[in-house]
Amino acid sequence: MSTTYTSNLKLGKPASGDTGWGNVVNNELTDMIEQGIVGLATINTWTTNSHTLTEANGASSEARCAILKLTDTGTNLTGAGTVVVPARSKLYAIINTSGQTITVKTASGTGVAVKTAKQVNLMCDGTNVIEQSNYFASLEAAALQALNIQLSGSGATVDNIITDCFSSNTDTKIATNKAVRTFVDSIGNFKRSETIRPWDNTDTIQATGHPHRLLPNNSSTTIADFDLYGNSRTVFQEIQLSLNGKLLSAATSYNDSTLTDVRILLSRKSTGATGTSIGNCTVADAFPDEGADTNSWYRTIAVAGDQTNKIDSFSYLDDAADGASKKRIVNATYNDGTDRTTIAYNNGGTGTGLFASTGGAVYVSSSGFESAGTYVESVPYYFDSGSSNTQGEGTFQIKEYVFPIGLSVGGDSSSIPRKTYAFPKLKVVPDSGGAGNLEMRVKIEVTGSELGNTNGSFEYYALQVDQTNITRT
Repeated sequence: MSTTYTSNLKLGKPASGDTGWGNVVNNELTDMIEQGIVGLATINTWTTNSHTLTEANGASSEARCAILKLTDTGTNLTGAGTVVVPARSKLYAIINTSGQTITVKTASGTGVAVKTAKQVNLMCDGTNVIEQSNYFASLEAAALQALNIQLSGSGATVDNIITDCFSSNTDTKIATNKAVRTFVDSIGNFKRSETIRPWDNTDTIQATGHPHRLLPNNSSTTIADFDLYGNSRTVFQEIQLSLNGKLLSAATSYNDSTLTDVRILLSRKSTGATGTSIGNCTVADAFPDEGADTNSWYRTIAVAGDQTNKIDSFSYLDDAADGASKKRIVNATYNDGTDRTTIAYNNGGTGTGLFASTGGAVYVSSSGFESAGTYVESVPYYFDSGSSNTQGEGTFQIKEYVFPIGLSVGGDSSSIPRKTYAFPKLKVVPDSGGAGNLEMRVKIEVTGSELGNTNGSFEYYALQVDQTNITRT
């Protein structure tokens, strides 16, 4: 009777009645079982970047070993290599120190590529070499380095870690906590508020009295210079003003009530005079509607796409970047149905506008094409119904009838309360000087009364400035 051998591990199976059982059990069974469970084979010979595991019945062999350590002390590998294992079911622990990526495979299989300096547990299923584990109900690791992470069953993957959210725009990278915190801290809407009072008017600061300033009729007074805060990622800013004060009348008769007219002028200091192209004119000059008076100073044009983020309350447009023929923009709206931005501008007269035909380039400047350092007044929020010209009307207006102070009305002495006038928000976009802080100025003008008297005045107490910096990457 002769000894036979198992098909996978090639362990000796002495036949019944054989002599020499001790040698067979010790040498061809017990030693081979140990090799199959804990044996380590060092693979250090390579032929054309490949090595096929040795096999032997009842004798030591590479294919039986539980652990394969891949080395290349003779630097025979010239690139990625392969280790070919028998196409029989077997578990392998691979330690790759060869300096190259080695694919462990069967002769006809695709196998698993093991990077150098890595360890991995593999198995041969009789046809191919695959990973021993590809699913964990629960996994905890003190440190994890992954070359590719599948996020969901849909196949979305992460193949890298990034530490700077601003320089990456991809669905296959995941950010570190620090990168996310830096990103969140640097974008979004940042709000800032301040209250500006006339502390320099020391004559009114007495005892518990509030500081204030009397602005007489036909006067123009700067009441505030402040910064509108931005940064390199500013897309646009919003500013809202609230003015606290009193409308006054110096009339001496109850019948001489005064229509006091106060104009608030908001200006920004230019940081760059060059215009920005927003595309070509797609709809040439037209009046705002078909029934418009042909003597109107206003014209409308259109450009492709949404360009409203480049136009603000201070913007002018022109057909050249230098702004030599600039006109003031009074409105801009986007229609997603036509994918066009319609821009209304003040032509400054009834003559031919800037864009009598389509195709010409349209340039805009949020600082009126003015040289750096020049203050540019915003377009009026409410147009004066008596004029087509928007120049010099002020950003906002307060007009109210005011009765004289101190006169007896029905036996009671009249008084005028302080009021807070909250104005709509205005948009401010960076000019060609780039994003960042902007210097702003607020002036108050008290104009002559439309009723022909000069009794109106304004007592200024405080200006509230609320600003929002809206940023993107």
